[in-house]
Amino acid sequence: MIMKISSLYLQAFYQLSQDLNFTRAASSLAITQSAFSHRILNLESELETTLFVRDKGNIQLTQAGEKLLRYCEKALRLEEEALSSLTGSNNSELAGTIRLGGFSSIIRSQALPAIAPILANNPKTTVEVYERELSELLGLLKTSKADFIISNQVPQNQAIQADFLGFEINVLVQSKKLRLKNHYLDHDAVDVTTSSYFQLRPELNKNITRRYLDDVYGLIEGVKLELGRAVLPLHLIEAESDLEILYPKTKLKVPMYLLQYKSNFPTRLEKQVNQQIIKHFRQTMPQK
Repeated sequence: MIMKISSLYLQAFYQLSQDLNFTRAASSLAITQSAFSHRILNLESELETTLFVRDKGNIQLTQAGEKLLRYCEKALRLEEEALSSLTGSNNSELAGTIRLGGFSSIIRSQALPAIAPILANNPKTTVEVYERELSELLGLLKTSKADFIISNQVPQNQAIQADFLGFEINVLVQSKKLRLKNHYLDHDAVDVTTSSYFQLRPELNKNITRRYLDDVYGLIEGVKLELGRAVLPLHLIEAESDLEILYPKTKLKVPMYLLQYKSNFPTRLEKQVNQQIIKHFRQTMPQK
């Protein structure tokens, strides 16, 4: 006998996964917190697993919860596509939401141009783009905040599909008027770009001062303002005439991958997004 889950239980689960707060989630569904809590408890009892970890007021999804959330998101995407095909006059038109995450140097310059034709040619599609630090990207995928992420790492998870996109080439850049030659600019204290470059040029890693300017465009502006040197993507600074590349032959190559959870039932929009991003990156970014 096939087990069936109450739609009321799934609705409560999905709302809590979005709000991560029992009071707000119950209010969103216009039911009492007691009734809401019972739905979650009954769902966990039926599935014989824990879906949420409750710790000192913080609520997080367990691995089982993340898996169920992906099921809910997939059901929503398929329903969205089915309703659009039934009610629309143009069955070939794509519908749905493109939810994409990536790091700052690639989202604006490459990812948006890659999906722009889909959005332009399919008025029913919407988009949610998340620009995050590399350490935060996988969390977007695991918690179903994004269906696709562009990362420089492939997680050890057989459920995740990884498509190689190309390499981002990074070089050391400074203002032609720079005086502070021992100052280096990074995103934040955990950004490893500069330290990775130092492995290629260890003689530079002496008595340095680090400064943090949040994202790649802040770094470019900081270099222009003579605040220090920075290791920057070549494709973003090639046209900057007031900047100079130091050690042009020393290049830090960062691989890029399109990550998404494997699915036996991808929507037409998901297939198109996957194909379009791969095609665009492989045409515009170095492949070796």
